[in-house]
Amino acid sequence: MLKYRIKNDIDDVLKVETPGYERVQRLKQRVLNVKPEVCLERALIVTDFYKKNESMPVILKRAKVFYEILDKMTIYILPDELIVGHQAEKQRSAPLFPELAVEWVNEEMETFPTRAQDKFLMSEEDMKTFREVIYPYFKGKTFYDKVMQQMTEDVNLLENEAGLFSVGLHEDGGLGHCLMNFSKVLTRGFLDIKQEIRERRDALEDWRGDSIDKKLFYDATEIVCDALINFANRYAALAEQMAEEEIDAERKAELLQIAANCRRVPEYPAESYYEALQSYWFIQVTTQIYDNAVSISPGRFDQWMYPYYEKDVAEGRITKARAQELLECMWVKFTEPIKIYRKIDAAFHAGFPMGQNLCVSGIRPDGLDGTNDLTYRCLEAHSHVLMMQPNFSARMHSQSKPEYVNRVLKAVRMGNGMPQIVNDNTYITAMTQLGVALEDARDYVPVGCVEISPERAWTRGNGGYFNLSKVVELTLLNGKCGVTGKQVSIESGDPRSFKSFDEFVEAYKKQMKYCMSRLVKWDNIIDKMHAEYNPVPFTSILIDDCIQKGMDATWGGCHYNWTGPLGVGIANAGDSIYAVKKVVYEDKLYSMDQLVHALENNFEGEEYMRKYLINRVAKYGNDMADADECVKIATDVYFDAMKGFETYRGGPFVPALLPVASYVAFGMSTAALPDGHLKGEPLADGISPNYGADEHGPTAVMKSVACIDHVRCGNGVIFNQKISPTAVSSDEGMQKWADLVMGYINLGGGHVQFNIVSADTLRAAMEEPEKHKGLVVRVAGYSAFFSELAPEVQESIIARTEHEL
Repeated sequence: MLKYRIKNDIDDVLKVETPGYERVQRLKQRVLNVKPEVCLERALIVTDFYKKNESMPVILKRAKVFYEILDKMTIYILPDELIVGHQAEKQRSAPLFPELAVEWVNEEMETFPTRAQDKFLMSEEDMKTFREVIYPYFKGKTFYDKVMQQMTEDVNLLENEAGLFSVGLHEDGGLGHCLMNFSKVLTRGFLDIKQEIRERRDALEDWRGDSIDKKLFYDATEIVCDALINFANRYAALAEQMAEEEIDAERKAELLQIAANCRRVPEYPAESYYEALQSYWFIQVTTQIYDNAVSISPGRFDQWMYPYYEKDVAEGRITKARAQELLECMWVKFTEPIKIYRKIDAAFHAGFPMGQNLCVSGIRPDGLDGTNDLTYRCLEAHSHVLMMQPNFSARMHSQSKPEYVNRVLKAVRMGNGMPQIVNDNTYITAMTQLGVALEDARDYVPVGCVEISPERAWTRGNGGYFNLSKVVELTLLNGKCGVTGKQVSIESGDPRSFKSFDEFVEAYKKQMKYCMSRLVKWDNIIDKMHAEYNPVPFTSILIDDCIQKGMDATWGGCHYNWTGPLGVGIANAGDSIYAVKKVVYEDKLYSMDQLVHALENNFEGEEYMRKYLINRVAKYGNDMADADECVKIATDVYFDAMKGFETYRGGPFVPALLPVASYVAFGMSTAALPDGHLKGEPLADGISPNYGADEHGPTAVMKSVACIDHVRCGNGVIFNQKISPTAVSSDEGMQKWADLVMGYINLGGGHVQFNIVSADTLRAAMEEPEKHKGLVVRVAGYSAFFSELAPEVQESIIARTEHEL
């Protein structure tokens, strides 16, 4: 195996003196001290606009109300800020989106400050305003109302009765999960983009039937361009006004520079590194105001921004120290935007995850390695700030430079679970097998958690969470839900009559195909409703080929189109399949009747059987071929089940294996399983082994995980590992860790992320959260403040095996 030698002086080589460090820490502390609130300002603007413009075409209404919001919302510049732009009336406040849903807000808002997960303050006055002004107008005519009118009983049984899949995030919210072309704005500016839109609109032949919709699309996108330009100019005017009143000469100069930046970008191309950062942030923050969607990826930041950084440093326009300060000021701002979800969705997305996945390094479109000085500056920024956002990814491949691998791992060792590591060798191959051109495939980024996307794609990366272990449950109970006792799926055969393991697997395939067909059906219904009632002209400006085609992204305007269901409970499903094979068909220790009876009764009176299943039957995660093969069966059947289905926009369904926090929520709706899982217990997270099942160390775990065909899982995987801080505290430990990671890369593992934090530290944080409010941990494909997680999520993280090296 190739050795990645550790350089003891690497930190000194890479370190940049940052006089702005104290400023950045003040900005960080301000965010940490904020208690999230609900902000009504956006909702009131939307309500007023919709009342006055009920008959307006939907896509125009979406564009014009966006202009109205950006024109009327409260704007402010906080002390110390050098990069400006906020999502709501107060820092780290969540706006409401009444055009999408109001019913759940009306029902749940009294519980916002006290609910178990993702608490929000909301004043009595705001609750009264919501009930008297906003709710009465939108009641019964929101996007959610329109979607629920399309709900069918077969879908309802599996989603709501059985809890086998969940698409709730998109039933009452935006789609998101996309990579926008930030470099397009940086190099051209919105004024030039608007000119292109006008030219294409003027070139339409008005006698063609599709010209009507195209003209509406071009009208809407032009309005969006104006909205962004106006928003920036409002900030310029504010900064100029504040500068006039500022008595501190240094801060006055800073405010004047902010004003100059905002007068120029994003209307015009950025001419400096500082302008490029500000332009970049305006796009990122306004997407959070525009739509109730998450996972708008900042993309390959070091590739897009490097030309501005390199030129300014080379020409002496900026020092590296000043460049670092500006970068870190923006880094802090990624933690400001947040969303509020209904209670059930908060359980699936615990800890305010926004999925703003910023990616560094990796292979360039020309095939060369893209690591540059700004790559290291981003790693430095992360190490100084250590907050939950951006969701930070480091691309690696078999030829990644040793100094880069080492610096990534040193950043991970800081303890907040980032950056996560994604494998170019795996995902470039996966993208090309999906029909993505090689240059585009090389330019992929992880979106959201780790949903893989090239540019020019509307991948709809979250196609709904799908519980593989529940499919095993349905197979064993012939389509009945083990929690409710209801018949929720097809009858695939009474397992007591199966004469062989192959018959059991065939029944599992039947259940999987049917359940997947219901998810596909519901996804396509939801996508159709988004196309009709919730188009995204802003997003469409920045994803090719929408402007060229004159089509919104939700209409199929992008170059690549797919939808990606997210598989959950992989280890439980595989271990359960192996337990059936081993104890029923091979060793004949228990009959299928005995096993099913124990499962139906949650192992009551069968504790010996349960202990045997847990302790004496091999488990995935220990490099044991038979057990690992059954996890491969579980996942291959899931991959196969998507074949032949087509999205509403005409693309394929592409699988992922990642849970966010749904492994806890899905555990509550999953009955007892042959792996020893009790009804209601959390499932295993991501593609990691079940808690405590991985007994043979991290190398064995990685070899087991690599048995899954990661290339077939083109929408991404999540692999969580927890390593003791003492294991990587020395050069020798770091060397072992680097070899372990690169060995996994060479095995074809698509993704890995690490929590370098002891269980003792996490337990102390549970007992005294105020003393640990800055502690960030990796939950699933995202990080969160540990103190903001519900106790059951906190416990699930503590329960992960803590490896030595």
